[in-house]
Amino acid sequence: MKFVIIAALAVVALASEKPYYPKPTYPAPAYAPPAYGKSYDYAPMPYSFDWAVLDQASYNDFGQKETSDGKLVSGTYYVVLPDGRRQVVTYKADDYGYIADVMYDGEAKYPEYKPAYPAYPKPAYAPPAYPKPAYPTPAYSKPTYAPPAYPKAPYPEPSYPTYPRPSYPTYPRPAYPSYPRPSYPSYPKPSYPFPSTTEAAAPVKNAEIPVEVITEDAEAAVVVTESVSEAAAPIANEAETSTDAA
Repeated sequence: MKFVIIAALAVVALASEKPYYPKPTYPAPAYAPPAYGKSYDYAPMPYSFDWAVLDQASYNDFGQKETSDGKLVSGTYYVVLPDGRRQVVTYKADDYGYIADVMYDGEAKYPEYKPAYPAYPKPAYAPPAYPKPAYPTPAYSKPTYAPPAYPKAPYPEPSYPTYPRPSYPTYPRPAYPSYPRPSYPSYPKPSYPFPSTTEAAAPVKNAEIPVEVITEDAEAAVVVTESVSEAAAPIANEAETSTDAA
């Protein structure tokens, strides 16, 4: 608490030591009134004029006409706009103001612009004449090269062993055995017993085989046997031949 009181007293003492400067006051400037020359007031005079410009090449068409009786000015001016319309402005002016009435004559048109370029003749150029160059035939001397000399290797030349020509054994031609002609057994004709029952049974006839069929089957068996024997004969002959050759 004492520290706060001491700090406040120090601030008051420093503020009291600062000097006081009063706010300065400046007098208002005084300017002398401007001195203008003597003015002359002329009485209003009536007038009238008009002018106009018409140049088809540059598309200029405008003009003006104005009259005044000294108090009221009235007139009109016109100009042809780029869209083809004619703008006419009629106006009046007096001490109370300016009044204008704007009107347009015609319809706006926007034609496609097609520029016209002058036709220039196609230039004709003569072909240039250049002399044909003449070059001498070059003569080249045939180059001579010395045969290359390679140094001999310091190690001896290699020697390779020689091997005898291989010999392969000879084998005799195989001998095949000869088989005798096969013989087939002949079987007797089978016989079947009649059934014996207490009831009377219907007689059963023995199956009769036509003799012609049996004969044909026997002949077919003989033909088959002969065909097999004839097919085996060349094999046996070849086997005998090979045995003789061996």
